[in-house]
Amino acid sequence: MSRKFPKEGVLLLRLPNWVGDAVMASPVVANLLATYEGLALVGRPHILGLFQGLPALEGLFPLSPGRGALLSLARKIRGRFKCGLLLPNSFSSALLFFLARVKARAGYATDGRRFLLTHPVKRPTKPLHQRDYYLELLKGLGIETPFKKLRLFLPEEATKRAESFLTELPPPRAVLAPGAAFGPAKCWPLSRYRALAYHLRRKGFSVLVVGSAAEHRAGAEITKDLARARNLCGLLDLATTAAVITRADLFVSNDSGLMHVAAAAGVPQVAIFGSTSPEATGPLNPRARVLKADVPCSPCFARTCKRGYFCFEKIQVAEVLEACLQVLT
Repeated sequence: MSRKFPKEGVLLLRLPNWVGDAVMASPVVANLLATYEGLALVGRPHILGLFQGLPALEGLFPLSPGRGALLSLARKIRGRFKCGLLLPNSFSSALLFFLARVKARAGYATDGRRFLLTHPVKRPTKPLHQRDYYLELLKGLGIETPFKKLRLFLPEEATKRAESFLTELPPPRAVLAPGAAFGPAKCWPLSRYRALAYHLRRKGFSVLVVGSAAEHRAGAEITKDLARARNLCGLLDLATTAAVITRADLFVSNDSGLMHVAAAAGVPQVAIFGSTSPEATGPLNPRARVLKADVPCSPCFARTCKRGYFCFEKIQVAEVLEACLQVLT
C-alpha cells in the first residue's frame, strides 16, 4: 500500500456474520479501541448485541441479509465515516463501504473485491487460528496488536436478564449447548447430551440448555424429567445467552459459536469436535478441554456424514463426564 491507513477519529467496523467469528474478532475490537477515538459497528442484529457494552461506541448499524438492506444502510451512513475496516471476506461487505463513500476502506483482498478497497491487505497463506487471521489484518495496516485475549462487551441489561433466569437454579451450574449452525457433522448425539445431563445432576449441578429456537426440541429432550434443569433454547437473545454462560461453573458444547462465548468468559469448558479442526477454531481458553476422536476421515469439514459419524460415535459419555470433572479441578 502506498498510503498509510488513517489511525485517528472514528472507525467504522464491519463485524463477522457468525457468532464464533465475531467473538474471535473481539481482540481486533480491543486493539482498535486503543487506536481510535471511537468505533461504529456494522453487523447482523443479533451479533451487535455482543458489543453493546463497548466504551466509546459511536453507533450500531444492523444489517440484515439482502440487496435492499445493503443499499438502505449505504444511504443511511453515506459520507459519515472517513475510515472503515472489513472483517468479512465477502464482496458485499466491501460494496457497502464503497457505496457509503467511506474514504479509506481496508480489508483482505479476497472475493474479487480489491478494486473496492483503498487499502487492500494480502491474505495470509499459512494456516492460522481464526483469531490470528483477524489480527494479521491489523498488522497489515500498521495497527499494533497488544491485545490477544477474547472478550465480551455485553450490556448491563443482558446481565440483569440473565440473573432473572438463574434465580431458581442454584450453583454449581452446568450449561450445555447441543447445537451447531453448520450442520449435524458438528453435533455430538443428542442422546449422549441427555445422559451427560443426568450424570451432572447426580453430581449436584443445576443444568441449563442454551441455543437458538432450532434447538428448542433438543433442549426439551435433554431436560425432560430432570429436577433443577431448564431449557432456555430460543427463549433468550444472544447477549442474554452469553450473560448466562458467563455465570456457568461448567460449559459443554460442540464446535459452535457459543463455545467461543464460553472461552471469552474463561468458563471451565469441554468442547467436542467432530468434522472440524480445533487448530483453526478451537476454544482459546486455558480452562478448556477439547475432545476429538482419532479417526482418519477427520477433519472433513462436511455438514453431514455418510460413514456413520464415527468421529462422534467414538466419544462416549463417560469420557466427556471425566473431562468435565478434570476441568473443574
